[in-house]
Amino acid sequence: MADTEDPRRRFADLVKLSGLTSKFIDRDAERRVLEEGVIRCGLSLDEARGMMRAVADDNDYVFESETERRVRQILDKQAGKKGKISKKQFDQTASILRDFTNSSIGEQEARRQVKRIMIENGWKPRRAGILPTQRWYKGIEV
Repeated sequence: MADTEDPRRRFADLVKLSGLTSKFIDRDAERRVLEEGVIRCGLSLDEARGMMRAVADDNDYVFESETERRVRQILDKQAGKKGKISKKQFDQTASILRDFTNSSIGEQEARRQVKRIMIENGWKPRRAGILPTQRWYKGIEV
């Protein structure tokens, strides 16, 4: 019993370590931790994922992959048939993303991630302002 528990405990500690500096775990960190679980701890990928999720839930860690999936669903609804996102919808989605991450990322980073998701899915910004332009969108660096 001790042989199977030790690798699991070591892996749980690895997950906890990955969330020490920030409770927001990006894709690269998530992948590295999973690789460690499979290679060093001898867990199956499914076991490692399950343990990582359990530790994350216990410690309020948030995964970029999970927040991205949720944001993509929101943007998909907002884009509608025309595939366009208004500035107001964009700003709301960036705010929701910050809520999903428990404010672990800043406003600029949230805006950058929302724009990246829009680009990856082919959604376009809706023009806004007195003289309708897309400057609000173009000013966000990806």
